[in-house]
Amino acid sequence: MGAILSWFAVFLGPVLVCLLGMLPLLVCVAYWRRLQSQKTRQNPLTRKLLRSPGHSLRKKIDDLDIEVDAILSAWILLPPLLCLVHVSDSYFRGTPESADRVVMGMFAAIGISLVIGRTLFKRFDELRQFKLGLEGELATGQELDQLMLEGCRVFHDIPFPYGNIDHVVVSRSGVFTVNTKMRGKPKEGEGKAEIVVDHEKDEIRFPDFKWRIPNRQLETEARWLSQHLSAAMGETIIAEPVLALPGWYISNRIGRGNVFVINPVKPKRFFVHSRQVLSDTRVSQLAHHLEQLCRDVQPSFREDPSWETPPSS
Repeated sequence: MGAILSWFAVFLGPVLVCLLGMLPLLVCVAYWRRLQSQKTRQNPLTRKLLRSPGHSLRKKIDDLDIEVDAILSAWILLPPLLCLVHVSDSYFRGTPESADRVVMGMFAAIGISLVIGRTLFKRFDELRQFKLGLEGELATGQELDQLMLEGCRVFHDIPFPYGNIDHVVVSRSGVFTVNTKMRGKPKEGEGKAEIVVDHEKDEIRFPDFKWRIPNRQLETEARWLSQHLSAAMGETIIAEPVLALPGWYISNRIGRGNVFVINPVKPKRFFVHSRQVLSDTRVSQLAHHLEQLCRDVQPSFREDPSWETPPSS
């Protein structure tokens, strides 16, 4: 029993020391939050905000940043923690100093560092992809927002059961779901920014690779939105799926498919047609329903009204 307790002391003691070192920080954070809750002023915004382009990706990036910070903190704490374990082993179990102990400690440090480093590199790669995707959605969103000058309504990052729809455009020409995909381009070579959209083979030919058009994903988004708006309006509403590839020049199109592939620069030619499917009244009504879907961002530094104490009569 004593041997078991000594082993617990060897490993538990350093952990407790590290936790006690973090205690002042936790106390400061708790005290700051208490001070904020006691302030008599709060954010003046009473309505929830609309989602901006890339809202879901931005939340993923924030979560991943926290995870990366935690991994970096663990990596920084690793050497002092291993030193504390070494000292605790000598103090509680009376293990004599030896070269073997030092070598074993070094191997343990190297092994744990390799595991942490591998995890960190994976998170950095994920973070890079998320940031690339966020910039793509921002670029597409900024171009689509110009359509509001033409009487269109544009919404971003609409949540639905399978994720989120990057953008939705409502114009007199119809309703369109727009999915943004970012693909890196080679740094060198002729035609490095040109692509060929081949609907006959359901693929997009980039300068150095081929990529299958995600028809099923985009059609699922358009189908869900069509069903949702049709149920809300009491009439059949058809949403058309669009794939946006910012930064790429489409040099050729082969055949036609259910999904239209575009570069979002100057989007008027794609979304404002001579045909008129919807009246201005229908556009406004559809915009109202879409606004309810994406107006769910809670303003910061404002308490949730549902938690407030009801006024006394």
